[in-house]
Amino acid sequence: MLRGRRPERGYVHERETGLELVIDRQEILDILDESKEHGTAVGICAAALGQGMTVTAVDAIVIDAEVTIVLRNYDSTGYMLETNKLSLDEIHGVYPFQSRLENPWLRSLKGNKLNR
Repeated sequence: MLRGRRPERGYVHERETGLELVIDRQEILDILDESKEHGTAVGICAAALGQGMTVTAVDAIVIDAEVTIVLRNYDSTGYMLETNKLSLDEIHGVYPFQSRLENPWLRSLKGNKLNR
């Protein structure tokens, strides 16, 4: 079930993902701040990141004339994001995850080192 106001048309809705998207501005900011503080993964729905949800983590939150979210430059699959800076207004919904985001390419390299 969606919390807060309904997102604009064309973005991921709960029935499409099976996840409860947070769409309240303050709750979104709180979840993004938690990702920054703990390195946890967060699913983000924003047109600038493409269709659907991108799972990544937050590196920084810059509060100036507008709030800018600086994301890790890769997603949970290791794919390099085309952009890693978004204004808070560009984000239509988020989903918090409990696990830390680790680059799968680095995890694979670490695993190979241990197996030698």
